[in-house]
Amino acid sequence: MLGTRVSSRLKRGPAGLKSFIVSLGGEKNKNKTRLAAHKHFCLSTLAHLGLKMVIKVYIASSSGSVAVKKHQQAVVGFLEANRISFQEVDITMLEEQRLWMYRNIPRDKQPEKGNPLPPQIFNEDRYCGDYEDFFQSKENNTVFTFLGLSSEPSVKDSES
Repeated sequence: MLGTRVSSRLKRGPAGLKSFIVSLGGEKNKNKTRLAAHKHFCLSTLAHLGLKMVIKVYIASSSGSVAVKKHQQAVVGFLEANRISFQEVDITMLEEQRLWMYRNIPRDKQPEKGNPLPPQIFNEDRYCGDYEDFFQSKENNTVFTFLGLSSEPSVKDSES
């Protein structure tokens, strides 16, 4: 059934596919792995069609750390202020996304003890860096390179 819906949205063009991806986040589905696979397929299809890559900022909405909250706000605020398209992925609400984030952070960026803290930034599936990397790129005026973007920003697309 989902495959048929993906195909029908593809016929409507990129906008239809993007709206379908957003709707996947809100669906009640017992098979979360299958749902994630369809969502990944849709995002890969958008990339294959030459459409914009999506910056994903992995955040924790219920963090007890003031520093983590400030770092998340700094990254999101900068992206919004510069009209850079991005998605927020709340790892406290989406176990599957939290595990995906942990698995896809390079070993050399993993802390010696514990798990990597948010915010973690990806361009689709490519790891860009953490807050410290983002801050350094901002200081060096190389944020677009850091994010893997080659052109001026567009519109925010938030998901949580």
